[in-house]
Amino acid sequence: MLKFLEQALVLIRKLAKNHLPLIYEVAARVIDLRLLGTSWAARLSRVWGARVLLAVGAGASIYALVLFAVDGLGPGAPSPAHDAILRNRFSSPPPSAQVVIVDIDERSLAMLAPEHGRWPWPRSVMADGLQKLSDLGARGVMLNVLYSDPDKGNPDGDAAMDATAAMTRNIAFPIVRLAPENDAKSQLKVAAIPGAQEDAQGAGRTVAAVLPMFGTMHDRLGVANQYTEGDGIVRKYALVWQDKGFTLPSLVGRTLEVGGATAAAGTPDLISLNWRNKKGSYQRIPFADLLQAKPDDPRLAALRGAWVVVGASAPGLGQTKPTSVKAVTDDNEILATALDDAISGTWLRVMPHWLTLLINLGAIWVLVALAMGTLRGGALTQVFVLAQTGFGTITLLSASYTPYLIDLSESMSFGVGVFGVIKIVQGLEAGWLRARPGMRRVDAKREYEGTLAVAGFMASDLGEEDLKRLVRSLETIVGVSRIIRVDDLFGGESFLKKACADLDFLLVLADDAGHLKIDALLSQTPYAGHVRLDRQALMVPWRPDDPALARALAPMVLENGAALLRARG
Repeated sequence: MLKFLEQALVLIRKLAKNHLPLIYEVAARVIDLRLLGTSWAARLSRVWGARVLLAVGAGASIYALVLFAVDGLGPGAPSPAHDAILRNRFSSPPPSAQVVIVDIDERSLAMLAPEHGRWPWPRSVMADGLQKLSDLGARGVMLNVLYSDPDKGNPDGDAAMDATAAMTRNIAFPIVRLAPENDAKSQLKVAAIPGAQEDAQGAGRTVAAVLPMFGTMHDRLGVANQYTEGDGIVRKYALVWQDKGFTLPSLVGRTLEVGGATAAAGTPDLISLNWRNKKGSYQRIPFADLLQAKPDDPRLAALRGAWVVVGASAPGLGQTKPTSVKAVTDDNEILATALDDAISGTWLRVMPHWLTLLINLGAIWVLVALAMGTLRGGALTQVFVLAQTGFGTITLLSASYTPYLIDLSESMSFGVGVFGVIKIVQGLEAGWLRARPGMRRVDAKREYEGTLAVAGFMASDLGEEDLKRLVRSLETIVGVSRIIRVDDLFGGESFLKKACADLDFLLVLADDAGHLKIDALLSQTPYAGHVRLDRQALMVPWRPDDPALARALAPMVLENGAALLRARG
């Protein structure tokens, strides 16, 4: 084994010796191409200036319009941040004390097993529970258990359930909508379902659905299915079940009807559920306790005048689905939330897509306008941070303490993206103007001739806009490749930093005609009397990436700066 390792090491050394120079050369070329690309981008940013920022705004706007069009093709689709906002909000509406879940849980199965066996119980058991709810004064009862076939082993139980359904009128019963592709195979006419509404397209259609076997229930049926979106998550509830060509009443809608109530004014047919994820859960009473408790049991007092959801949560019986705030939520809690939202009007009002688009476009173009104006560098960053903080605060507070979800997360994302690109463009532009290392490689092989002018001044003597106009005017005279700005002579912790912090220089290479134009420019207001101009023949090539140029220019810049400081006293 040791001999094998020694041979492997010898082979690696030979490969490294033979191929390392080639690898190094390829890597150097790749790095050089990257720097060359950076130089081109920096030059483009400097030459085109505001037009690059306009292009950034236009590109972001096109993307915003594409997102709006995609949302239009899938109406009602939530924003990617919808679930995260609801999970992380500070508060939520409290669960109503008037909505109670009577739960067929594992405890109820165990308690009733000695007398009635495991599930399914005789239907007389459920009939007794429903009758007791009516006797206790429940206002409306939603039965989320479907009895679609007769109990051949206990016809008396079926008779008891049929009689209870006939006598107890404040109970809504479920209907299960099957996959629409099975509609053609069904013999059930839409018109045969009480409460169904057909349009011209759906007239005479059949529908695949499972109804209770008891005819006494059929005048109080509601669809028990949950409305899931493309990712399988429940975020909304259909108070009116919409199908192609017809509509059906929902289980929540039927419960309100049998309880003598209607949904809050302005409630749409499809509501966004406002989960009670920060203020506890709905009160649950085990079904076994309902049956076995004495009439004066204080636990039953909550049922008087209450809206009651009767359903199963025991493992293997209850249906569970993912929701905006939980990976697993049982159907009873979803139905209770929908019922509570419909009664109290707490359903979430989500921003329409067109308003999101307008805010997105506003965020994009405000940033672009600020970047093109006087706000740059730290000022632009401060405005951006304040705006992002404000957007995030509005989003969380609206979701936490109001029924309105003002979701500005998408606008925040656009802001981050546009701000990032703006900072890159500004960084490249500034890098070109200041000839930062690697930023002027596109001109490395080009020869420039002329006389160097060092224009020194105190930055405080010229406003930012005046300085920008000066630089642009000089670039118009000599071109963007023949001017360099130096405004950071000393950095770090040097004690001279403060004294020299106001010094600013423009190094300009021009021919005789160009120098005449420079003199005329600097004689005008606001530059006259504020700019010290020194000239000297350039003895080294004008190649900003070459350290020789820096060594040649440093004495001129320092002498000019020293003269400015002496003049200031």
